[in-house]
This record gives sequence, C-alpha cells and structure tokens, in this order.
Amino acid sequence: MLCLLTGCADKKGEQCLFPRAEDSYVGDVMALSTDKGVYLNYLYETDHNGVGYHPLHQFFTKDFTTYEDKGEVLKFAEDSEVQDLAIGTGSFIRDDSGKYHCFYTGHNDYYDTYGLDKECLMHATSKDNKKYEKNYDEIIHAPNGYSTNDFRDPQVIKMDDGYIMLVGARKEAEDESAIIYYESQDLENWTFKGDFYTSKELYFMECPDVFKLGDKYYLVFSWNNVVYYRTASDFFGPWEKPEIDTFDGNGFYAAKTCEYEGKRYLIGFLDRKKRESDGLMYTWAGSVLVYELRQLQDGTLGVCMPEKYNEYFNKEILSEAVADSSLDLGDVPDTCHLSYKLMMQADGICDLVFSNTEKGEEYKISVNNKEDNISYNAFPNYQAMKLEEGRQYQVDVVVEKDIVVIYVDGQKALSNRIYSAVGATWKLNMENADASDIKIYGK
Repeated sequence: MLCLLTGCADKKGEQCLFPRAEDSYVGDVMALSTDKGVYLNYLYETDHNGVGYHPLHQFFTKDFTTYEDKGEVLKFAEDSEVQDLAIGTGSFIRDDSGKYHCFYTGHNDYYDTYGLDKECLMHATSKDNKKYEKNYDEIIHAPNGYSTNDFRDPQVIKMDDGYIMLVGARKEAEDESAIIYYESQDLENWTFKGDFYTSKELYFMECPDVFKLGDKYYLVFSWNNVVYYRTASDFFGPWEKPEIDTFDGNGFYAAKTCEYEGKRYLIGFLDRKKRESDGLMYTWAGSVLVYELRQLQDGTLGVCMPEKYNEYFNKEILSEAVADSSLDLGDVPDTCHLSYKLMMQADGICDLVFSNTEKGEEYKISVNNKEDNISYNAFPNYQAMKLEEGRQYQVDVVVEKDIVVIYVDGQKALSNRIYSAVGATWKLNMENADASDIKIYGK
C-alpha cells in the first residue's frame, strides 16, 4: 500500500517520515510502545465514510523513519443499533500476563435520538496485538452530572498499585470541561473517582495523557485543532498553565505520548486541506506527525525533530557559511532537511520563502522576533515563542513533499501543508537578522 503525497507505509516497511495509507487519512493516534518497536494505532479516515466509520488501523515502526502497514485491528459495528457504530480515540496497553487491551470510545450518532448515551467507553482484548475482540459487557457510561454526548478518549496508565484511566468529559451544569479518572486492579472492573483536572477556558479537553519527565509531571490534551499541556510536581496536580501552553500551531492535533528507547515522543497527526489548496483551512485527519519531547531548564516542555532524522538525511547537498540579507536556495529535493543557525535583533525576522512559478503562488514561514512567534501566511498559522535579541537559535526545517515542519531550538515547532512547496524554489530572506552554517541534507 503506497502512501500518496506524504510518504509510504506498506507490508514490507518503507521509509518515510509522515505516513498514511493509500486512499485514506490518519486520525487520532494511539501509540503502544514495546521492546520491538512502536505500534501506532489510529482512526482510519476516508472521504467516503458510510453509516459506520473509523475502524482502528495500525502502523509499526522501530525508528520513526520506516513504517510497516499492519492494516485493521478493530472493526466498527455494522449495525446502527450497536454502541460502537463509530470508533473514537482510546489507548492500548499490555498487561503483566502478555494480553493486549484496547480501551476506546463507542460512538453512535443515532443514540441520542433514541434517548441513549451517544458516547461510552469500551474494551477489547487481543492475544497477539493483531485483531481485537470486543467485550460488550464492560461498557462504561458517563457518571451522573456529566454529558453523555461528550464522554470519550480513555487513556489507561499503569501505576504502582493498579491502573488509572483518564477520560475526557463535560460538566454541563457548571459549563466546564473536565478530565475525570477511574481506578482498576484488573483492567476489567473500574471505579469512578472524580475530577482529575477541570477548565472553563475550553469547551472540551480531548485525548488526555499524563507522563513524567525528570521530576515533573505533564498533562497533555487537545481542543479545536490545538495541543495543550499543563505541569505539576505530583501526578494528581495541582496543574499549572505555562505562559505558552502549546507546542505547534493549528494543523497538528490529537497528540498523545509514548516512551521508546529512553525518549518521550509526542505523536499526533497533521491535518490535510481539501482540494490541496494552501489558502484553505485545515480539514480533520491527515498524516502521522512525531515530535521528540524535551524538558527545558525552566521545567516547560519543548519539541524537536526525532534524532533519527539526522541519520535519515545523510547526504549534504548545499552548504553556505553565512547569509545576512537574502540567500537563494534554489530547487531542493521534495524530501530534505534544511539546517541553519539564526540570530536576530529585537525586531528581526527570518522568512523561508517558497515560490512556485507554475502555480503562481508564493508563501513564507517566518521566525519573527518582533512578534515573538513562528508563522505561516497562506491560511494564517501561528505558534507563540519567546525569542531573544542576540541569542543564536538552531533552526531545522524538514520537508516531505507537501509537509513542511520547522523546529526552532528544541522549543517550539510549526507544521504545515504547503502544496505549492512541491516544485518550488526556496529562499531565505533576513531583516535585521543573519543566518549561518546553512546546510541542506537529502537522502
């Protein structure tokens, strides 16, 4: 199965960075890390869904540069009277006996008209992590006081004394979003414990996840095409909101984490744009996007490109010592890695410009010290970042056909679909800024 536009993932395993299967798109990703590699289970989206939709499919990778398509692992129900007519996000975990467990959202668009709960939590198991069998006797309904239409995304975490399950919920009487939690000893019987974290700022908090880096705990969740996080000194909080509580702009979504070979990764998807038009807003589902997480000195989180990308791009095809005004990079490969060091004055700006003469389109990604952000100007996309005058920043840009991701100093990133970048000429434009050690690497 060849992945169009964004790389590839087939039965043998093919090299790519941002996979999706042929004629489909990647929705919410649920990673399961093992000694052999990472299984990326995801909501399988097409543009021709029927009454039922979103079966779970699976990729497998050992290094986030080569992916094998394992196909479908969990079907949606084919009967409109059944709870999981559509499947929503959840999580995968392997117990001490070696059995695999999938906890997921059962969603039925017809149930609220029947007076039934539209969303519930469901459980399926597998001996081999290839095909999962559902247990309809273990459905969990929303507790009293919480919405039955917005109750989803179970994330199961193994603790020293059992298991905890985080769930996205909504307290409608209080007009408040909530992440609630349950406890279990056996992954079958769950006890509701109460609110884990609440917020009046966002309507809902999807895809919650908690993990520890160093001496701090981090809570990640998503809403309205943005991934957020909070920090705490204890697993149960209290949770604090960082000054800048996001990692990327509004194209990267539904990200959760996994630990693999001593590193923590944030894995979600980069949206697509219908009609492949750069000027349109993003549409749900696209391609897998993986960030490596870093704990910064102040305790906040940063994202950077996975270290394995440096091995993936191992052929130097351009090298320039310095650029203080403008530098033509010319026609570059559809898949490449641009690296440079950037220093700016207080009002400095560095633009990476893509000019496609065939389409008559030109767009730019900017690192802007005056506005303290990274931005893209076709359909505006921003990520705030506190930049400093006179500080040297390491900038990396990874391109795979229409996907362009810029990483700034292991702190923030901005991912975009830029369809006109394919076949375009590149240029760096600096204003009150200079770039040095400029290199482009290919495969």
